[in-house]
Amino acid sequence: MSRILNRRHALGAAAAMWAGFEGLPVAMADTSPAAGGAAALDPLLTYRKMHFRSDDGLVFWWLQGIKYGQVDATLTPLYNSSIGTLQRIKYRPDGGFDVTQLEMNVMLDLATGEPLESWRNPYTNEVLPVRLSPVGPTVTRYGADNVRVLPKEIGGTPLEATATVHPPSIVADDVFQRDESVARVFTPGRAKPFEVNDIAMYHGSVADLKNPKTTVGAATVFFAEVTGWQRWMNMGDRPGGLTSRMFGRKVRRYEDLPAQWRANLARVAPKIAADPIAALDAPAARFER
Repeated sequence: MSRILNRRHALGAAAAMWAGFEGLPVAMADTSPAAGGAAALDPLLTYRKMHFRSDDGLVFWWLQGIKYGQVDATLTPLYNSSIGTLQRIKYRPDGGFDVTQLEMNVMLDLATGEPLESWRNPYTNEVLPVRLSPVGPTVTRYGADNVRVLPKEIGGTPLEATATVHPPSIVADDVFQRDESVARVFTPGRAKPFEVNDIAMYHGSVADLKNPKTTVGAATVFFAEVTGWQRWMNMGDRPGGLTSRMFGRKVRRYEDLPAQWRANLARVAPKIAADPIAALDAPAARFER
């Protein structure tokens, strides 16, 4: 989301997409030898290295976990989300940078782990077709101070969004940083906007992030979101919504994304899988949640 994530997915990986920078003072100073001194961390570079990279190039995130239906306090597993996000970072002469991002969620059967071609809605018993619905590609601009220009639309659909990046917490060599975002997407044909509330907790290493030779910091993420029902589920005005609990990692190459996700993408979107980097320059898919 940082959108990934300053992401994702459906809109979830969007945590990564909508994260904005609001200053990163060190929350818990640790001067132990193992940490090498939390004060040695540069806040601007820490954010860039952990979420993206500190130079031009590509990075990739994977996320996986269960999508649940939530009615009151009852959670119903619906399917597994298996997400790959492609990001191209380009630094500008003014010290800011642009992120071009494409997120693809391959929905998997809970029992078999196979890509879904159809899905039975447990609330309505209706069998519905399933197709890949990418988010992006979108281009996000960050200032020299890492402040993100929040978008006014996504995939041609009007959007209202707010985002908060919290100060990092540092314990010995562990760096944790929490990003939160809230969005309302005004999808044509919906009586109410599609609402998203998500949180991403990034984790990295002090030693890695403060190393001047590191440009792509090793990082993992835990991601959770609460949204309204997606329109394709045909839930109408039924009470409740969706929630996700996911985990993932940043990698340097497309080939380092999980082999199963790459194979599944080739099954459901062979043209994208044949040249995924070229897909970053394709027209943005319409956002239809």
